[in-house]
Amino acid sequence: MEPKPGESKGRKLRTGHTGRVGRQAAPACPPIGALMRYGERIVRVIAEASGQRVIIESVKEDGLAFRSTVKWLSLSALVDQLF
Repeated sequence: MEPKPGESKGRKLRTGHTGRVGRQAAPACPPIGALMRYGERIVRVIAEASGQRVIIESVKEDGLAFRSTVKWLSLSALVDQLF
């Protein structure tokens, strides 16, 4: 039995539409010098690193400043408050 025109032999026809609704915009790297929140600490963005990471600077409990590399998604914007 031969298939009718427009039918396939068990294979799905591609219609060109994958059914995706759309992509969310990729997160942007925070601006250099921005103050942001990393967990409970307030940090300053020093530089952009590879792999969607940034170098941040924060201050330890003993008062010494240190730098570390974290992912963009781990940083959040500061809320509008002083303390």
